[in-house]
Amino acid sequence: MTKRTPFAALLADWRLRLRLALLAGAAVALAGCSTLPGWMVLQGRAAITDYRHFDNAGIARAAEPSPLPAAPQALRWPGGLDDAAAEADLAQRGTVALLVARRGQLVYERYFNGYQRDSVATSFSMAKSVLSLLLGQAIAEGRIAGVDDPLTRYLPELLDNDPRFARITLRHLLTMRSGIRFDESYGTPFSEAGRFYLADDLKRQVAGLRIAREPDQAYAYSSGDSQLLGMAIERATSQPLAQLVEQRLWQPLGAQYDASWSLDSAGHGVARGFCCLNARAVDYLRVGLMVLNEGRWNGRQVVPAEWLRLSTAAQSGLPGADDAARRNIESPGTPKAAFYAWQWRRRPQPGSNPLQPGEAVYAQGLLGQFLYIDPPTQTVVLRLGQRGGDRPWPGWIEALLQLNP
Repeated sequence: MTKRTPFAALLADWRLRLRLALLAGAAVALAGCSTLPGWMVLQGRAAITDYRHFDNAGIARAAEPSPLPAAPQALRWPGGLDDAAAEADLAQRGTVALLVARRGQLVYERYFNGYQRDSVATSFSMAKSVLSLLLGQAIAEGRIAGVDDPLTRYLPELLDNDPRFARITLRHLLTMRSGIRFDESYGTPFSEAGRFYLADDLKRQVAGLRIAREPDQAYAYSSGDSQLLGMAIERATSQPLAQLVEQRLWQPLGAQYDASWSLDSAGHGVARGFCCLNARAVDYLRVGLMVLNEGRWNGRQVVPAEWLRLSTAAQSGLPGADDAARRNIESPGTPKAAFYAWQWRRRPQPGSNPLQPGEAVYAQGLLGQFLYIDPPTQTVVLRLGQRGGDRPWPGWIEALLQLNP
């Protein structure tokens, strides 16, 4: 007698076949677009392993890595979870690394989902905060006069796009208030954000940028602003971003591992400045510890303390139609609310209404990359992930710190 397959199983199999057919049709359609590489057609979304598909400029580790003293401690977890449940939850939410350093000592270091200490993860937009550090160094060295320099002093070709680019300053780029039209959508590879991410010629993409409004009227998160900032830094210093990171951050901080910065292509050699620093967790953590220590590392001033004070400060008194615009408040009225500074975010004070800035600052990247720096508790927390999920990670980190004073 032939055994019958249950109807529910047949229905599930039919739905699976339909989904696969639809995905295959979409892949064929997308593959017909010359701007979309085959790996993205197959992958379907950005991933922390995308550096494998890009050309990359190398960043050499320090000859003698600076030690990170370890003093493991048991942590209390939000939600009253025990260690096993908390780590299972982190793994289930796509976390690949969670590191906690308190008063210069590494008190917690765990890796998940197949990642280890020597695994590379791309930063996504945490790289924007690194750009801010490099700009502060370039100003201190006299390569750039200051944040009120016009962008076209360094990228005069933008005047061919529109003469109004002359009104945009580096400050406008830092605060995401340039007025440049830029679609930051991540749901399609054909937005400006998608095209910048996948382009093999970023200068060509930049040549297509247009002005939407006068600068400094409102905050609008834009990877295009950061890309222009990175290109201006490279032009002013006559050095690629990867070389600047190697000489001015990785070597002074005693980085343990090599890193890289992804390029548009080997032929054009333009760094994807708005994203795509590729490094190991412990070296991202070193950057956070240096910022926590007001720019110092092993007795050396790596980044000017005054620059860090200015670049991480909450904004106020800006032009704008409402309070959010005048203070560069991102996602007001939501758990993700933050004060956007100079390519950094500042955490609001818990429970403040109207919002007031707290002490914690953080770098944030797509898919839940967070480098969280909390001066009151002298703590740095790094979370790297394959996805962000529905958890507002800064709030979760804040709760973790409150439980572990």
